[in-house]
Amino acid sequence: MTGKSMQRSSIVAAAIAVAAMTGIAQAAEITLQMKGGGFTVQGELRSFDGSKYVIESKVLGNMSLDASRFECAGAGCPTGPVAAQAARPTNLGTATWMGGSAQGTAVMPKLVQAYAKSIGATVIRSVSNDPKNLEFKIADPSGREIGNFVVARQGVPAGLAGLLAKTVDVFWSARPITPEEQARAQSLGFGNLRAPGNENVYALNAIAMVVAADNPIVSISIDNIAKIYAGQVNDWSELGLPEGKINVYAMVESSGVWGSFEDLVLKPRGLKARPDITRIDASTDWSDKVAQDKNGIGITNIGIVRNSKAINIESSCGLIVRPSNFAAKTEEYPLMHRLHLYTSGIPKVPLARELLAFAMSPAMQPVLREANFVDQSVESLDFQSQTARIAYALNAQSEDFDINMMRTLIGEIKGASRLSTTFRFGTADATLDSRANADVQRLGEILKSADYRGKQVLLIGFADAVGSFTSNLKLSERRAAAVLRALTVAAGGGVRTQVQTRAYGELAPVACNDSPAARNFNRRVEVWVKN
Repeated sequence: MTGKSMQRSSIVAAAIAVAAMTGIAQAAEITLQMKGGGFTVQGELRSFDGSKYVIESKVLGNMSLDASRFECAGAGCPTGPVAAQAARPTNLGTATWMGGSAQGTAVMPKLVQAYAKSIGATVIRSVSNDPKNLEFKIADPSGREIGNFVVARQGVPAGLAGLLAKTVDVFWSARPITPEEQARAQSLGFGNLRAPGNENVYALNAIAMVVAADNPIVSISIDNIAKIYAGQVNDWSELGLPEGKINVYAMVESSGVWGSFEDLVLKPRGLKARPDITRIDASTDWSDKVAQDKNGIGITNIGIVRNSKAINIESSCGLIVRPSNFAAKTEEYPLMHRLHLYTSGIPKVPLARELLAFAMSPAMQPVLREANFVDQSVESLDFQSQTARIAYALNAQSEDFDINMMRTLIGEIKGASRLSTTFRFGTADATLDSRANADVQRLGEILKSADYRGKQVLLIGFADAVGSFTSNLKLSERRAAAVLRALTVAAGGGVRTQVQTRAYGELAPVACNDSPAARNFNRRVEVWVKN
């Protein structure tokens, strides 16, 4: 990351953090007790300068209390000075977010409900003139309306158009905006919508291929999935399995998950869906119907496998990836994609600003799990659970391999655990992307926690196989160093004594190096913790 881009990222992150703190969603609730007892007062901490607490009491309003006469109780008590925070506006305004139907139906209502609960407010669903729109009124405990949230399920193109027309505060998308869309935004004076702070990765989605529990298939290639769904493979015997006509299931064509499946599987191969697919509307039935059909195959979110069996995905070079939340969080599961929230700078409407801050906060993670998407909380996986990947790496072509360096890598990570936080980079680039900037903040918080204090952490850089082994090794060193610099800013200089960098170039790939999309998986920095 360049100094200028890191500075911009830090400013944007700080601005969103301040915006979040202006709302009760992020303010700390504390109790101040008069020393010696006899009197207490509760409220949200607005500032603390070491000698005075400034709190906002729901009953008494803003109060300034002398720290020499009061003791603070509760998890939100400050350990040092806290900068002044603005009080919430009496009217949060109307926030309009727009995008496709899948996230608009599954996520956005849960987002506003969780946000409202966190501030002690209630949500009332109101009737919209447009059936594609969902409208929610937010009321404080007294019943007074304090804001409105419009969830416009009009599609991504309409969401981008609304943002550029300044009628939409935020639009969501299951894909990044295209170069053509970015050029259009810049021509209208909107700058780079893919810059950190404008492009916010708030969740991930992973598609699982499922069969009945007694189906003997264990792994399937994406090419064969495409052939089945295009009608080019019609019997299990064509895949070397016991004979039986393949019954093909999928969600309705208007589903965002189906759109993602087409983008990941069918369109790259120039194929179209066969006409005889059994289409299913309810998401709970996506896997249940397949579970009851021994010759069936279906598509579902990775969180809705239920009674069916999720099968492994085999890459063209023989690398096999198991469907799991960990693989999705590392972005090494082939059938996954990011979920984005796009803005043009920090939203001006207070409610839009607070909802965006909540969507990017730890409080959003259980909401995403409930909606069957992949959240961004950090998981760990021990070395023994990744032996298939190591075995594959040991069979690499000689020009992409160094046995002594491989022994060193195995020695470094054997007995350690890998965190799901993984940083990715562009071709021949060592600049952190929009998701990476948020992941740096999350990783910084984790390393400061009691569970990780004092443990040695390795940032291990890797590259794809394009170019010479030596140049890729140097590039992977730069990537690991870039993450360390960003992490030092996020977590403080103290992490330098705990965190070390390593680089192994194109060793230990997590995907094939035979396509641009696959090579993207290999340009990365992994995070390992020695137990």
